[in-house]
Amino acid sequence: MSKQKKIAILIALSFTIFIAVLIVNNHIGNKTVETSEVEKNITNRISCSSLESKNHTPVIDFSGKIKSVNKINIISEVNGISELKNARFEIGEAFKKGETLLSVADDDISMELKSIKSEFLALLISVLPDLKIDFPTLGKQFQRYINNFKLDLEMSDLPKTTTSKERNFLSSKKIFSSYYKIKSLENRLNKYKIKAPFDGVITQALIDEGSPVIIGQPLGEFINLNNYEIVTSVSLQEAQLINIGNQVNVYSEDLNTNIIGEVKKIGDNINEMTQSIDLFVSIKDSLIKDGMYVQGEIICNTINDSYKIARTKIIDQNNIFILKNDSIYKKNIKILAFQNDSVIISNLNMNDCIVNTYRNYFYHGMPIN
Repeated sequence: MSKQKKIAILIALSFTIFIAVLIVNNHIGNKTVETSEVEKNITNRISCSSLESKNHTPVIDFSGKIKSVNKINIISEVNGISELKNARFEIGEAFKKGETLLSVADDDISMELKSIKSEFLALLISVLPDLKIDFPTLGKQFQRYINNFKLDLEMSDLPKTTTSKERNFLSSKKIFSSYYKIKSLENRLNKYKIKAPFDGVITQALIDEGSPVIIGQPLGEFINLNNYEIVTSVSLQEAQLINIGNQVNVYSEDLNTNIIGEVKKIGDNINEMTQSIDLFVSIKDSLIKDGMYVQGEIICNTINDSYKIARTKIIDQNNIFILKNDSIYKKNIKILAFQNDSVIISNLNMNDCIVNTYRNYFYHGMPIN
């Protein structure tokens, strides 16, 4: 190859390299400009907002099962044959306090009691003359006691003694021992009639009239229809916002109206099964039924001078981003209550400007041009 051809090839190669370098530099320069424009646009979109402190009332949602506060299992304390008064011991039958729910045949013990009371009356009559002579005042009291004595009624209390001599005299005549024997039989006789301890309704009937009954046998269930409670649980943090007497709104898919209740009792310890605090809500309403599952909300006490922000603004459990002096900073806040998608907080002031939109590249101290 001639010397002139080599020179021509070298010149052409150098020109080609020069053109390539110009193209690369131009591309890099354009990319830098585009990147700068993008960063500028992102920076321009960062904004913040300041909040004013307000009074907020937290609402805590819960669910639970309704149960009657007054619910008893009817259990026999004696042996015998069941007797149903007017055949009313059936599910749904209502009874007033003191009415007889059912009874067990008591003919034998009733006759035995009358026999012992007759013997006691004879005993009192036999000691009355000596009592009137030795203790005139007490003798008059026993005379009135004998005059009012009824075999078919529960025996009234004995006249009270005022001296040890009076007491010893009655004891020597076996007045006290006979009296307490009769009272014991009367107490036993009362167990043959099972009476309603409060106004309520039969919800279970496990026995028919004429069926044999043994001690400890379940006979049914009796509940009060006007006094209910809900047992639920809340977190330890939520429990600190609740006080006894706070209003509770209760609702259910089966009800067309909300029912008002109140917080009755707050547990003092952590439930090991749920790792939460047990809460008892009192309700008095005829619309609800024992065993219903319901939802509700507890209206807590108002928190003064607090702030409410979106829950998504919380980072690292208890921090938020604020914009200050052209830089982004983390600020530690105190969470008072979670409210669905928002959170009530404190430890802010009116000068704190909370960043409106977070980005994953934000960090503490990040400068903003």
